[in-house]
Amino acid sequence: MTHSVGNYTLVRKVKDPQFSVDRIDRYALMLLAGPQNFQFCVVDADQQRCLLLEDYSFSNTSEDLVGTYRAIIEEHQILMAGYWRSVKLAVKSSYFTLVPQAYFSTENPAHYLALAVDLPEKNCLVSYQNHRQTNSAMVFGANKELVNRIKSTYPSQDIRLEHLGSVFIEGIQQLSSDSHYPVMHLHIDRGYLTMLVTDQDKVILYNSFAYQHSDDIVKYVLTAFQKLSLDQNETKVVVWGNIPAKSAEYAALYRYIRQLTFGTKPDFLTFSHVFDEAPDHQYFDLFSLHVTQ
Repeated sequence: MTHSVGNYTLVRKVKDPQFSVDRIDRYALMLLAGPQNFQFCVVDADQQRCLLLEDYSFSNTSEDLVGTYRAIIEEHQILMAGYWRSVKLAVKSSYFTLVPQAYFSTENPAHYLALAVDLPEKNCLVSYQNHRQTNSAMVFGANKELVNRIKSTYPSQDIRLEHLGSVFIEGIQQLSSDSHYPVMHLHIDRGYLTMLVTDQDKVILYNSFAYQHSDDIVKYVLTAFQKLSLDQNETKVVVWGNIPAKSAEYAALYRYIRQLTFGTKPDFLTFSHVFDEAPDHQYFDLFSLHVTQ
């Protein structure tokens, strides 16, 4: 299902029959904002049940991004509701760095970020998120005007800003694993590859790369295998994100990785049969906002 309006297209909408606008004060709203797409979902926090999902893509990211978000939100009756039980916001941003907690100070988080990436000179909001399980801090930059625009829609909510990477890490760590080897998780979405390698409850590697061709993904993955001395026959690689099952990216990886699988819908949420139309490996990053603290 697609529906285009102006600079954006509604790519998918899935609604559980149990969803009711009269119960919004019992629901949690989760927003995932990026420069090329925007998704949100609604969860009944008491039942741990996902009730609504919408996915938008943008046709021209060079135009006014904040204006595009404003148009989506202001024309959407549900998004304009102001009496949610809670609201969470995560951003997709290429400006980030993971800092070991022992070396991190909250006094000047922008200092760590400036050492890792070239920050925009204007309109960059620097924030951070602590990870207790990884004993590190995710420091990241976001579009300040966009964040303020979204937050202003919900003035009664204390909305903590999160980074997609932090949300992905938190979600993966909620999954059970019986593997005796490290596991590599790949999130592939519109020209960006996010790579997370875990060993039991420990994060071994996290990074994100822009790519143009499927062979680029293979190169990054095999380089990580070599650097971490991973067994190419035994290490499980799980693919998540916005790619179809029969994609060039998956086919390229399949030639080199024996233990390659797609991810499945997380068990920390329940879904009715209507969500079967959304691929199981898609929207894991959005759903993972449910488990962030």
